Amino acid sequence: MKKLKIAILASAMALCATVASSADLTIWGLQAFNKDADALITQMAKDFGKAQGLDVQYVIVPANVLTERLASAFEGKAAPDAFMQLGQNSQYYAQNGLTKPIDDVLAGLRARDGGIYESVVPQAIYEGKAHSVPIEIDLVPMFARKDLIAETGLPVPETWEDLRKVTQAIVKKNPHYAGLGLPLSNANDSESQLRMLFWSFGAAMFAEDGKTITWNSPETIAAYQFIKDMYAEGTIPRNVVTWDDGGNNTAYQTGRAAFIMNPPSVYSWMVENDKKLLENSALINIPKGPGEKGRSATLLGTFSWLVSSQTKKEALAKEWINFFFQPENYEKLIQTTGGRWYPIFPAVAKRMPLFKDNPSFANFHDLATNGLPIGYRGTPTPLASQVYTAKILSTSVQQVVIDGKSPHEVAQWVEAEVTKLAAGRK
Repeated sequence: MKKLKIAILASAMALCATVASSADLTIWGLQAFNKDADALITQMAKDFGKAQGLDVQYVIVPANVLTERLASAFEGKAAPDAFMQLGQNSQYYAQNGLTKPIDDVLAGLRARDGGIYESVVPQAIYEGKAHSVPIEIDLVPMFARKDLIAETGLPVPETWEDLRKVTQAIVKKNPHYAGLGLPLSNANDSESQLRMLFWSFGAAMFAEDGKTITWNSPETIAAYQFIKDMYAEGTIPRNVVTWDDGGNNTAYQTGRAAFIMNPPSVYSWMVENDKKLLENSALINIPKGPGEKGRSATLLGTFSWLVSSQTKKEALAKEWINFFFQPENYEKLIQTTGGRWYPIFPAVAKRMPLFKDNPSFANFHDLATNGLPIGYRGTPTPLASQVYTAKILSTSVQQVVIDGKSPHEVAQWVEAEVTKLAAGRK
């Protein structure tokens, strides 16, 4: 088995090397969950190559396998010249020497169109230098089925306990429905959405200094117990432990979930495919947690561009990124995503009818300005990025709901795992 694993890894590395050397510039992009957007970026890459007189290859990689494929590519000395990754992972790549600083690209974006949302910049900065630039801002509201809520006679939930009561009533009346479509697998969506729930309860992985680990708290224990109880009673469906990053989207779009947390890709899908479901849906704030520390919390995430430290075409990779952000390219792309990607330029959002004329998106500017960064209560750090990449939070929740471990035991395990990662950096 060990030999087989090595052979498979070597094969993957060889494939990466072939892909990387077959074009003048190789770019890997995260799947946008929008076929038109993926096609548009692919065409942009072709247009860039044509203008440069070069062969440019754009490869679309699903989010749930991108990290592993990048690891194989870097190990095989065949990394793409430029690549997308979740912005919250930027510092992990920078700290490990896998990216080149791109301060000049960030400076150029800041100088355009009145500037960008500065709230997303800290995740890009490592040791005073920018190692990524945000492409868009992931704003995550909660999608709620107004019709199913109305049938219960209960109001649209404002707190997590309200939501639990509503889902209990919905599932009792409609046993084939999922109440809360919360992924509890090791998908990226799990790591993001679980953070929002725990933060809403008042939990935080780190203190304000970004170093002190504060996970084992009463607020954390309460959040674990809340998830455990909903999973046990079936208001969080059992199959969420196997969902990929599209699992919650599919559950809502097929009418099987009453609530999900998700960027507006689901909204744009409903606009194109299911007007009735759209009419029965509301985009609401993430529910508020209990107690004095309870709040409505959303993670400030992004897709970002990074330039590989292995590239011999640094200048060309930067030219590609600048080409990507040219107004005629960028604004067309944002429009094509239908709200899934919120622009990094406040001025663009203010003038695009997609955002300024849509009541469902009315609170997006505030979310983009005040969302919480990875590393909360501290600022983004390589350690926070590594904790996210290691899927420690989603793994811990699986220990609670699948293995039957106590919330207190699992909270201690998380602190021990994060402490190990921190020690490995010293």
